Amino acid sequence: MEKNSPLELKLDVLKQSTIVRHNEYRFVTSDFGFVNSFSQLKSSLFKIGQPYRIKEGRIALPIRGNVRISINLIEYQISSPNTLLVIPPGSIVQLLSLSPDYDFQAIVPTHNFIQLPRAEELLENYLSNRQNVLVSLTEKEREQIAAYFSLIWDTLQEPSFRQEVVQHLLYALLYTIGYIRNNQQATTGIQPSRQEELFHRFIALVNEHCITERTVGFYADKLCLTPRYLNTIIRQTSQRTVMDWINEAVILEAKVLLKYSNLLTYQIADKLSFPNPSFFCKFFKKMTGSTPHKYREA
Repeated sequence: MEKNSPLELKLDVLKQSTIVRHNEYRFVTSDFGFVNSFSQLKSSLFKIGQPYRIKEGRIALPIRGNVRISINLIEYQISSPNTLLVIPPGSIVQLLSLSPDYDFQAIVPTHNFIQLPRAEELLENYLSNRQNVLVSLTEKEREQIAAYFSLIWDTLQEPSFRQEVVQHLLYALLYTIGYIRNNQQATTGIQPSRQEELFHRFIALVNEHCITERTVGFYADKLCLTPRYLNTIIRQTSQRTVMDWINEAVILEAKVLLKYSNLLTYQIADKLSFPNPSFFCKFFKKMTGSTPHKYREA
């Protein structure tokens, strides 16, 4: 694939027939995508350890195997099919490891595809839950979710694209996800602590602003906290400092640009708001143990 801009996992890219061996396991339009079997696609796009930015969100249902994945800097270990992933648009996703038998299904709707009265309620379940990426399912709930996936896939096999049918099945799926989340919260009575809420708000801000803002003071101000208190909360919650998280986010952005753009090193340094290329190269080597050039060529 030609490198001309940072690679985003978006529908325009996924529509290209050359990135997979078996196109019969997927359906892709400009506004909606469905992968019926990740393993059967035999995709050449994904590499272990390489970060990707996804333009559209993903609703992914594991089928078997286990995977270790980083989503917006947070690492998750998924070893049960009774788990649903709802990944918001704009996320940076990094496959860290997966078992040889790992497989999943995925639905990829754009914002425009979700259009009906009370759409805000649906979009909240799809777009805005960065701190609730993983949804645990009971056996019955897993069967219900799998049934929606199956109905949508079967509908997509019709000779013509029945968009309204697919949309309403998707609406039902998103409402079901919302009910499951609300029921779990009501049943367990477990509410995130203030520290956990602040941590997830902080991570969301870092993902949004790390390219231009790298001071503790900026994020503390956004969260209406003192820099010292923010550092204390983040360290207690994650055993890492504010700057650790900011630096990791910047390195992920740099890796995406180095691997999937034609930008020269000085251009990447400028895009990431470094004062000069030398400063960027020293920072990258300190964080990764490799120079930007060696990382790009590896």
